Parts: sequence; structure tokens; C-alpha cells
Amino acid sequence: MSLDFQLIKPVGQLKELERYPLYEPFAYATIVQDERTGGDIMYYLEEITLDPIEQQVYKELVRIVMLELPPPEELTKMGDVKNYLLNELKKIVGRYRRLFRNVPPSSFAKFLYYMERDLLGYGPIDALMRDENIEDISCDGVGRPIYVFHRRYESIPTNIVPMTDQALDDLVVKLIHMSGRHVSVATPIVDAQLPDGSRIAVTYRREVSPGGSTFTIRKFRKNPLTFTELVRFGNISAEIAGYFWVMLDNGRSFLVLGVTGAGKTSFLNAMATFIRPHMKIITVEEVPEINLPHKNWVRLVTRQSYGTEKINEITLFDLVKATLRMRPDYLIVGEIRGGEEAYVLFQAVNTGHSGISTMHAESFEAAVNRLMSPPMNIPPAYIPAMNIFVMIKRVKIGGKLTRRVTEVGEVYMDGDKIRFNTVFRWNPRTDTHDSFVEKSILVKQISDMTGKDVDEILREIDTRAKIVNWMLENGIFNFEDVSTYVQTYYTNPDKILNQVFGKVSEVESTT
Repeated sequence: MSLDFQLIKPVGQLKELERYPLYEPFAYATIVQDERTGGDIMYYLEEITLDPIEQQVYKELVRIVMLELPPPEELTKMGDVKNYLLNELKKIVGRYRRLFRNVPPSSFAKFLYYMERDLLGYGPIDALMRDENIEDISCDGVGRPIYVFHRRYESIPTNIVPMTDQALDDLVVKLIHMSGRHVSVATPIVDAQLPDGSRIAVTYRREVSPGGSTFTIRKFRKNPLTFTELVRFGNISAEIAGYFWVMLDNGRSFLVLGVTGAGKTSFLNAMATFIRPHMKIITVEEVPEINLPHKNWVRLVTRQSYGTEKINEITLFDLVKATLRMRPDYLIVGEIRGGEEAYVLFQAVNTGHSGISTMHAESFEAAVNRLMSPPMNIPPAYIPAMNIFVMIKRVKIGGKLTRRVTEVGEVYMDGDKIRFNTVFRWNPRTDTHDSFVEKSILVKQISDMTGKDVDEILREIDTRAKIVNWMLENGIFNFEDVSTYVQTYYTNPDKILNQVFGKVSEVESTT
């Protein structure tokens, strides 16, 4: 770690809560708590250090490597970059052996780690980007500790502190360049996507942030969250999963509501797995976050312009409008913000398309008010076509922050008023989800459309909930494995039912 980014050693009477590797044997994360204050928790990054001689040699090595190696963009196309770097480093050391006489062989493993970190990775925050427990990384300016949002400890400071304006500015430029974008004094605010899919928002220098450059990274989960994981974590119940499975099987639409970081997109992605395998799905997003197992899937992403005239910019509205000519079975909009794309989406679901989206709102009523107010101006009669509203909140359970689907409601018109029929509600006292699915309006609608009895559809919801529970009990959490079971149920249901219930003939008695 250079002097420009220091690893500050924690002081006080510290209690170690947890320690785990990030990149063995070079980087570890330790969560510590100050026993004097009784609560202050800190994320302590332990990174292998270079002594003064090693630092000098490393700087010289980097200078030589930068002259002799291909640029980072080319390196990333070479497959096993680490081995390539290692081989090239050995060749360089051989050619410039006289420069490294006083350096022990063990030092070159450290050099390789730092080269991989600084040349190919995310520099001083590379170890944080490797931590699967971290959801957000934020830097508030020079001289302030970088903060992380940890899945188990919420928002906590790290011991990584940018010490100079130049170091922080350089890191921000590096991160934005890795995203294929440009940041400057002329355009000091930039939103972009990092190579691993994470979202980054930066402010550059002191143009808009007096404390110096800032950045916030919302980390991308490499393996999408599955509905079995949501059940395991308590976010939803197996019956909620079974309900959505049947609803999406019958082409119903839904809107996911919640504040920033509530888990709206994760829930949407997990539920979209239930859509029938061969349906045509089109997703429209500003930043590609949705990941689906379906083969008949078209992904569309907005394009920003760099000038003030916004020439050649392609907005969510442009894309949503274009999708209607593509005849999607399901139109998924990552998030509706402005009026135009919201209006087109609600027109689509009112003309026979199925739709899924997310929106910022703190309650069903707030969502309806926002939809009907400028700039969206959705007519009240259009709103029930988005059949199901889902409310997700971050709640405290046992002193720790977590996420829960707090309510699932079916939308309907009562005269000229919009009403909600609650089918699931989270009970904070028991941390369980109460079910009122037997009073479902949509189940009755599906019954009328398909000719199936209401009881038969309710039994199907129960059967699929039991399949979800069986997957949970058998440790099926991987996205690809979960998707395979869902798709197999559509193509060969007897195979899945035999696995879950033993014999298909026993399903009736079991359910």
C-alpha cells in the first residue's frame, strides 16, 4: 500500500469478530469491535506489505513492465493473465537481474500480487472488490476512511484512507477508464459500469464535492440471487415463491417497490426465473443487472451521450417503445423513473403484454400516487393491469439489518378507486409470512380463463411451494441448477414430481 493510500492501524481495545481471506496469502479481512465504546465496528484490511527496499524495486519493476508489456486492455484478453504476468516478470527479472541483486526470491510473489492489483485490478480497493460480503464501497473524500456496506455488519468504516488529492483523483480516473468512460473537470459527475458489472458513480476533484473526488460502487453479485436463497434468508416464504411461479406461468405482471438498496432487482431477477423457458423476454435497463436463464431473451441497454445537446442518446423510453414492435411475451424494465417509459410500459401491459419492473416507493399508496402524478400521469384505469405489487423493505431482526418482502398485494378497481387485496404479509413478531392466498383475486381470474377449479390452482401453488422447499432441503441454490429444475418442471413435470414426492400418484394425497 503506497503512502497515498494508507492502511491505518486500529487503536483501542479491539475485539476480533471475524477474519477471513480475500486473496490468500496476501490479503485478509478482519472485522473488529472497539470494546471501550461497546459498539463501534470496523473493517480492517490486512494486506502484505513491502519494506522500503521492496517498494523501490517494485516502482522500478512497474516502470519497466509498463514499457514492455501490452496495455491492460490487451492483457485482459489473454486468458490466464496471472500466469502470463508471472512469466513476463521472470523474463524481465532475468534481463534486468543486476537491478534486483539484493531482493530475496520470496519478494517476487509480493510484486506479482501488487502488479495484478494495480495494473489489472482496482488498485487500493481491489481486495474490497473481491469480498463477496460487501455490497457497497464508498469514498467520501481525501483524509476520510473508505466505507463499506457489509452483509452482516451494515455500514462500517475501513482502515483504507486516501491521503492525497492526486491519489484519489488518479483512482477515480482509473475506475472510470476501466468502465470505458471519461471523467474530467468539464464532466465531473459520471455514472458507469465496471468490468465485473458493478455500478459506479463518481464526482471528480473539487468541482462539485469540496472534500475532493468521491465514488460509490454498488457491487455486482457474480451469481444471481435465486428464489431458494431468498427463502433460506427469510426474505420470502416458499409459498410466495410458489404463488409467483403460478402467476408468471399464467402471464401475470408485477411491480416491485422499495427504497434504494432494498433488493428490488434481486427479487425481480429471482422471480423472472419462473417464466416459461421458450417465451420471448426483452429486458430494458440503464445498467445491465438482470440475468436470465432463458435462451429467447433480448437485452437492451440505454446509451448516454457525452455532449450537452444529448445527440445520439438512447433513453429508456426509446427502448421501451421499440420493444413493442418486437412482440415480447414478457417486457422487463429494470426501473421506471421518468414519465415516458412508465406510460409506455403501462400501455403495453394494458394491450396484452406481460410486464415486470421496479420503482422507488415506500408503500403501495405512495407508488400509486407517484404513478398517477406528473411526470408519469398513468390513468387510474391502467394501473390494475400491473396485477401484483410487491413491497420490499430493509428491516432490523435481532439487531441486524436484513431484507424482507413485507407485503404482496393484488391490484383491482373498486369503482373509481384503486384497492389492494393482500395475499401475503410479513409478521415482524414471528418473522414469518402470513398467507391469505385462498382469497386471491388473480387465482379466481385464472380459474375463469383456464377452466380449472380454484382449488386446483391453489393446490398447484402448494405443490410448487413444496418443490421449492425440497430444493431448499437438498441445497439447490446455484442459479444454473435452480433454473434447470424450473425449466425441467415445464418440459417434464413428472420427473420433478417423482423426485419431490416419490411417485406422481402420491401428489394428490400429499397436497
